[in-house]
Amino acid sequence: MKLSKLSKLSHCFYSLLMAVFCMFAVGSSRAEVVVLGQADFESGVLPSTNGWGFGAQQGGQVSISADTSLNHNGSKGSIRGVYPKPGTGGVYIWGGLDIAALNLRDIYIEFYAKMPNAKYGVKFLKVFGQRVSGAGEHYANTTFLLDYTGVDYAGMWGFGFGDGTTVGNDAQNVVKFNGENRDWIGRSQGVAIINTPQGKFWPSSAWGSEWHHFRFHLKFNSGTTKENEVPDGAVYVEIDGKVYADVKNIFNRHYLNKPIQNISIFDWSQGGSVPFELWYDDIKITTGGFSQNNNAPANPEPPGNPSMILK
Repeated sequence: MKLSKLSKLSHCFYSLLMAVFCMFAVGSSRAEVVVLGQADFESGVLPSTNGWGFGAQQGGQVSISADTSLNHNGSKGSIRGVYPKPGTGGVYIWGGLDIAALNLRDIYIEFYAKMPNAKYGVKFLKVFGQRVSGAGEHYANTTFLLDYTGVDYAGMWGFGFGDGTTVGNDAQNVVKFNGENRDWIGRSQGVAIINTPQGKFWPSSAWGSEWHHFRFHLKFNSGTTKENEVPDGAVYVEIDGKVYADVKNIFNRHYLNKPIQNISIFDWSQGGSVPFELWYDDIKITTGGFSQNNNAPANPEPPGNPSMILK
């Protein structure tokens, strides 16, 4: 749907505002934390404006729970996804925030999640780069997977990314939380700094029926040509206050891959034998660092409708 003149004007103003902020932040010794989008689901309805979007298909269900005994911290609303038996696989539930208008390469993501009953895997959190014009489906992609391969169903054993060898930069490379297979990082070998302090996977048994706190930092490496690209990408994963990965100095995009398109939750699952549930709450996406105050006011969110990449 085409934007109205007023919407286009708002879009341009917001983009200009963010550009000025980013210039200031880069030149400052201490960048300000800016909230790009947050969702606490207290309104009782699925967010569908300012870049947010959620949906379900192929037997999946997504809704806002009003049961304070089940919601995070007894709140008025938490988002609940119900997956059918995954079978051959699909994007049964999708959702997230589109920030393409901001052209950012460095973001912070935090939320609470729980898997209260049957335990099974999904792509859980994905950060998609913008599509490269004229290159079909090619874009940078980092995936924080809950396992559906059989390693440990619903556990998180690491993350996948592309090292930018080609413009088709999907999640071909891997960092594992137990510190093994460090040669799987591709062309980042020899320059990357990889810290995996726990030295182990986050197991499915840790889910229980409780809520857990997740924090992620993703920075795409810089450069627009083969000659000027720099391995300054970064990825950070923290679960319930424990750091599972702190990775710096990596290549995680091709120099033709564009900045971030959207942050995706729920997403793909395959191969499961029973239905299962996945819940999220208090999602906050920022730039400049993690928000230390969950009640901090948000800056204006991106305008327009979401354009999700489903994969």
